Amino acid sequence: MHLPRVVTSLAGLLGINKPTLTPRQFEPDSSVYIDADTGLTFASYTSDRSIIFRVAISDIIPADLIYDTVLQIVAPIDVGWAGFAWGGHMTYNPLGIAWASDKGVVLSPRIAYGYYSPPIYTNSHYTVLKKGTYVNATHFQVTAKCTGCSSWGDDDDASTGSISGNIDPEYQTTLAYAYGNAKVDIPADVQSTFGIHDSLGHPIYDLAVAKNKDSADKVAALAAAGEAS
Repeated sequence: MHLPRVVTSLAGLLGINKPTLTPRQFEPDSSVYIDADTGLTFASYTSDRSIIFRVAISDIIPADLIYDTVLQIVAPIDVGWAGFAWGGHMTYNPLGIAWASDKGVVLSPRIAYGYYSPPIYTNSHYTVLKKGTYVNATHFQVTAKCTGCSSWGDDDDASTGSISGNIDPEYQTTLAYAYGNAKVDIPADVQSTFGIHDSLGHPIYDLAVAKNKDSADKVAALAAAGEAS
């Protein structure tokens, strides 16, 4: 789907463009990473705060670009929260916000509409995998399958603020992250509010390196081993 030219320009001014796709002619910010815990291959990026954001996908991508993804976030324990944006910007697309709690790691599906705590996003779902999810003295890590993170929105309608988009791994894709140093307000609550980010970034990922053969079976086996609490 394509936005009319005027609407596209408005979306650009508001900072709610679709993911930027570029041919594979530039050096991506991501690199390949093979995770020993899950056996999955990821495209991995490390921020200047030493927060790692990794994405894994299937080697078979449907024409409609609706497919499950796997997100892995690794953050220093003193990071209040770390967020990943599938649309390459921090508004109007699915987010995954992770933080540590006394009971483990919380991964909350959100969508942001402005500079305030983003509400829960009900059109995406994270299945947090016990294998690859932990908290220790120095870091917290979460690994989760996301359904509803590769494609979002139904209408390109600026009057409602609904901007559709998807991720095509045949191209290098600009994704986004943000983090806050302050802890969330209620760490045990997946719907907790939290403060504005301290920093953000827009790295270019080459998801071709993140394709996994028999991905659905591998992720199903990891999920069957039990979801993290």
